[in-house]
Amino acid sequence: MTLQVSLFGPLQLRYDGREIRLRSRKARAVLGYLAISGTGEETRERLVGLLWSESNEDQARASLRQALRELREALESAGFAHLHPDRMSLVLPPETVRTDHAEMLDAVEAGRVPDLLLNTPLLHETLLQGLDGLDPAFRVWLLTIRQALQDRLNRALEPRLADLSLPAAERQRVAQALLQLDPTHEEACRSLMRSQAEAGDTSAALRTYETLWQVLDKEFDSEPTAATQKLVAEIKLGRLEPATPAAAPPPGRPAPGMPSRIALLVEPFLLNGVGPEQQHLTQGFRHDLLGCLVRFREWFVVDGPALPPPAQTAQRVSARYRIAATAYQAGRGISMVLTLSEDESGICVWSERIDLTLAGWFDTQSRIVRRMAVALNLQVSSARMARLAHEPDVSLPAFDRWLRSQAMIFGFRGDVWERNLLLLRETVAESPHFAPAWSTLAQMDSGAHIMRPGTRRDRLKEARALENAKRAAQLDATDARSQLCLGWALAMSGRHVQAEVHMRLATDLNPLDSWVLMSSALFYCFYGQHERAEELAAQSMEMTLLPTTLHWAYQVTLRYLRGDYLGTLEACDRAEDVIRTLPAWRAAALANLGRHTEAAASATRFLRTVRDHWFGAMPPTDEAIMGWLLHLYPIADARDWEKLRDGVAAAGLPTAGRRHGDW
Repeated sequence: MTLQVSLFGPLQLRYDGREIRLRSRKARAVLGYLAISGTGEETRERLVGLLWSESNEDQARASLRQALRELREALESAGFAHLHPDRMSLVLPPETVRTDHAEMLDAVEAGRVPDLLLNTPLLHETLLQGLDGLDPAFRVWLLTIRQALQDRLNRALEPRLADLSLPAAERQRVAQALLQLDPTHEEACRSLMRSQAEAGDTSAALRTYETLWQVLDKEFDSEPTAATQKLVAEIKLGRLEPATPAAAPPPGRPAPGMPSRIALLVEPFLLNGVGPEQQHLTQGFRHDLLGCLVRFREWFVVDGPALPPPAQTAQRVSARYRIAATAYQAGRGISMVLTLSEDESGICVWSERIDLTLAGWFDTQSRIVRRMAVALNLQVSSARMARLAHEPDVSLPAFDRWLRSQAMIFGFRGDVWERNLLLLRETVAESPHFAPAWSTLAQMDSGAHIMRPGTRRDRLKEARALENAKRAAQLDATDARSQLCLGWALAMSGRHVQAEVHMRLATDLNPLDSWVLMSSALFYCFYGQHERAEELAAQSMEMTLLPTTLHWAYQVTLRYLRGDYLGTLEACDRAEDVIRTLPAWRAAALANLGRHTEAAASATRFLRTVRDHWFGAMPPTDEAIMGWLLHLYPIADARDWEKLRDGVAAAGLPTAGRRHGDW
């Protein structure tokens, strides 16, 4: 017999036909979190960080004990005896629990559309209803889980919408479900309108269109696309033919699945007479455009001068396009011409001239992405576009300062670090609700010791990074980058258990962003979960048609700490020393392979490179450089850290007296 947990709407429990009531909202939240996670076990540390993030540790643990006592007593009084708390963790075996959340996902991913999805507008937003205000950290988690649920349901339903082998009635249910999840989903709206019109119910088709029109007008101040307006005109004129039964696929042949994705190359922007004081605008716009494009599952995005050859991409790519842009000075402003063309033929399928101004930045970005999608015959709903390219609450001067700071970060220049911090602090002071500035501030403090050789980690920076990262996640919980920054800030402060929650949320929010996946893989590597790290790294490389040197730089650490020393050398070769510490990892791998002469040469190169870029107050002696290297990474397991220490020691680098955690 299983415990039945209803997670949509207010949390409800039933066991053996009997309802179980929980007085405490925190007790309901604990059970809801356990039921959604599906792992069957959670640590007390993670629960404390999630539900009592603003309390001191002793008070938080006492409150958790009280909530668990109520939860256990309520369950055991009903006869359910499978919740097992101990000193460190809480165990709720997955096989003893059944949730409507899991049943919904199982049904949709098996090709069924449950009635609950059809009858409940914005079903994902009802998940654990009423528990949003319990704690800032729990609210961030809940908002993210809701968004991830919507995305997962959409990903399961959308391929079936285009599957013409399905019966019309089933496609209609799919379209209705997608519109319940996202009322601006125009592809679903057109499918439903067509089904209704083909069934002879023209008035229903027109009502469906009118509903879409009203939502777009009220929520987004826009109107349906030309394709939707054309369809409604055809329906009014009675041009659609009556519905015909869909043919079933031949025996032994599967129904059509999702096509492979489009490869979209974003070439380096050409600058024609753009002055140094305005180059950060074009660089920032290109980076923002890449960040927006990469969040859509409709295409692969390649950042570079060329796409990989067709033989390398095999069946993964259905078509190949390139985006080119030329920016030029036009008086005191910048004008830009963007073109989208087929890679092989060079035929231009879309082009537009824009005036690049801060005032129109976000509208321009949204318009460009939508028009690219239309040119490529892809559908992006208004709700998705608004979520991924919305205008934040930020003043134009503050946004300009943030763009300048981003340009400095992309240049990887440690000598402008203090100036960059000043720009960011001015930005958040003027626009305190601008989440990207807070997350960038967190990145600066979390990575200062890495970017500036000789700079040491310290508790003040760790605490400041954590505070800023929390602020960013609270302001924009559904941005994977905010979750990623918060995860790294927690990891740098040694709170790996809590960090893992936010790394998992980041990958749930955007499972197709190769950088989110690779960064999360590095965290799991430092956390000692090497199988999970390898899994995410493989997914990241699969999502990347043309891995960059930074992709390979991350692979160096991942491969070394799991003991793949030949793989480490291959990754080092591909990474081309893009990070100054890579020669040390190469030296350690060579030493482990017994190639001591090569290891010594790589060790010498590492010392020389770091010494040439030293920012430390103390002289860059070999011992000081090694002290800096061995304190850099938030490696949780002493055995993993010792693997690095012993490897560089075998390469001839001084490590005497260095111990895990002594920084």
